[in-house]
Amino acid sequence: MKWQTMFHYHQWATQKLLDHVGSQGEAIYHREAKNSFPTISKTFSHVLSVDYLWFKRLQGIEKPEWKEFDVSTVALTKQAFSELHQEMEVFLSSLSEEDWKTTINFTNIKGDPFSNIREDMFFTFVNHSSYHRGQVTSFLRQFDLSGIPIDFIYFAKETQS
Repeated sequence: MKWQTMFHYHQWATQKLLDHVGSQGEAIYHREAKNSFPTISKTFSHVLSVDYLWFKRLQGIEKPEWKEFDVSTVALTKQAFSELHQEMEVFLSSLSEEDWKTTINFTNIKGDPFSNIREDMFFTFVNHSSYHRGQVTSFLRQFDLSGIPIDFIYFAKETQS
């Protein structure tokens, strides 16, 4: 699968889920429940910061600094994701086939060294976000609200129509 398809899926699923969360009322965005993070807003904060880390690693920065984003509202979170993803897409579009196979050394936030090809790092970045989008659905269910279908197959159906 081409990186563009995976990246566009990542963008679509993130924005679609944020739209859905926003439609349920801003209060649920900050409501606490049991999960890896205490709220939907803190979950999206984590995902956004990790998206930023992976972006910097994909650029070859071995140990990028942790960056916090303003996720105080759903609208600000959507905007932050959109701006970061636009910047990422410009960079990713500049990569050649050879660049995708290039091995990059980086250190994770625990200090563990890694050496992976950029293509594998990219897949890890997309997969990480999918995991946490599932957690947001878990929050919604704990609040007696419905989730929405954001699996890849729904993206394919919607974007091929």
